[in-house]
Amino acid sequence: MRKVFTLVPVTLALTTWMYSRSAAPQRGGRGSSGGAAAAGARLPTPEQWTAIAKTSKYVARANELAANDPDLKFDLGIFCKASGGSTNEDRATIGVPESEPRFEPYPTPNPKASLGGQRLFDNFYWIGDTGVGAWLITSNDGYILFDALNNEQEARDVLVPAINKFGLDPTKIKYMVFGHYHGDHTGGGEYIQRMYHPRVIMGRDDWDIYFKPGSGFAGTAQGNPLMKRDIDAEDSMTIQVGDVKATIYQMTGHTPGSIGMIVPVKYQGKQHPILLVTAATDVHNRESFVGGYEHIWDAGIKAKVESVIQDHPNTNMNLLARTTYVNNHYPPAKNPLLFGAERTARYINIMRNCTLARMEALGW
Repeated sequence: MRKVFTLVPVTLALTTWMYSRSAAPQRGGRGSSGGAAAAGARLPTPEQWTAIAKTSKYVARANELAANDPDLKFDLGIFCKASGGSTNEDRATIGVPESEPRFEPYPTPNPKASLGGQRLFDNFYWIGDTGVGAWLITSNDGYILFDALNNEQEARDVLVPAINKFGLDPTKIKYMVFGHYHGDHTGGGEYIQRMYHPRVIMGRDDWDIYFKPGSGFAGTAQGNPLMKRDIDAEDSMTIQVGDVKATIYQMTGHTPGSIGMIVPVKYQGKQHPILLVTAATDVHNRESFVGGYEHIWDAGIKAKVESVIQDHPNTNMNLLARTTYVNNHYPPAKNPLLFGAERTARYINIMRNCTLARMEALGW
């Protein structure tokens, strides 16, 4: 039975890909995988990428899916290579698709640059810098916050002021959801929990690691105070705030308790389901691919999601070039973040085939 958590005005009814700030990525280490390196590389070398015949078969299938669509061809060019498109170097040299509307390239700078807040849909905002951010989903009776930036200072001096600048009220944050436990996502969580008292959701196993000394990403390791443990995320659980119902799915792989979320956003009077993911290419083995990545991708296709985005820009559909264009021209006649259900399903299957190619190249 699916659990539903609903907030009502008076009572509570109970319900990365990690961006590395190192200067140069190291294959299989933090610069390419987003966490402490597992035994063995998780990305193939260029030589491995071209040596296996079955790798070419999957790449060919991805190219068929992209066809002549300029956005999908561009996204395939990012994702369908040995590096997976998520290393620092990939994100720092990214261009733009040959599609409409036209926008300027916005590669990820080093050091990172603050962007404050961006409005991307009528009820959906991104707040952060060129390395990582947080999502705010608003409803007619409160908000859902997905992630909380690097530390208390950023939560206090970047996240909350941006919310206020949009004319919104941070006291209306009813839920705070974490895609995974890493400090660049959870660092500001204790401040938001202490100041505004939302219910906090994270995967069970990530809660356990979050509190474990020496984990390398626990709040104490980065000088951040720790949150109080709250709700363990479960696969397919839903949370509802006002007229917004979001569904959480496990995305095991980047961390043991990684999760993503399908959420309805509104744009120009219409509702569009989108998929929020917590990692792009950090597949540790075939088990994490099938049980985590494919699991949430298939849920997204079934729900007819119209976009795939995450807190780290220049990795999935949320290119800085696209988000900056939307925010600066809000509301644009055409929102380049909305691919539609059919094109998004093709995008997901491009990611699927390119990931299968990388696993073949690694001999998995």
